[in-house]
Amino acid sequence: MIVVSDTTPISELTKVGYLNLLPDLFGRVVIPQEVYAELITGPHPAKVIVPSLDWLEVREVGNTQQIKLLQLQSNLDLGEVAAIILAEELKATQLLIDERAARRVALARQLPVIGTVGILLLAKQRGLIESIKTILDAMIANGTRIGERLYKQALLLAQEDND
Repeated sequence: MIVVSDTTPISELTKVGYLNLLPDLFGRVVIPQEVYAELITGPHPAKVIVPSLDWLEVREVGNTQQIKLLQLQSNLDLGEVAAIILAEELKATQLLIDERAARRVALARQLPVIGTVGILLLAKQRGLIESIKTILDAMIANGTRIGERLYKQALLLAQEDND
């Protein structure tokens, strides 16, 4: 299994103390150098934790021209574009990415995507967490934008809609 991640799933799970779900679910996670740079320089707590993670592998994108081209075509940020291109190069089993526009581009390029909410649902399904509601609420309290429709749909899928 090859899993490539963009910045957001790593930073959001770090903020609420659930970054451990990534190695628990996927084993090793690969990020492009551009995502690593965002994680260690951004305002989020991941910058302290990320450099010491032994399950996180940083890779260079082979075809940097593809990064430039896709960025021009899509208007996505550098980390998102690099994650998409690296996922293609590695023939990734899963691309962890949250931003709607980036997900649209990845899906159009036939990449299998899952976002942070999907990661939480998978973790609950596999018995790694008891409730996604408490984690989603903590993420929202930490400034994560989760639309009401997605929030309600996630709770319904997690069978927590009566809480």
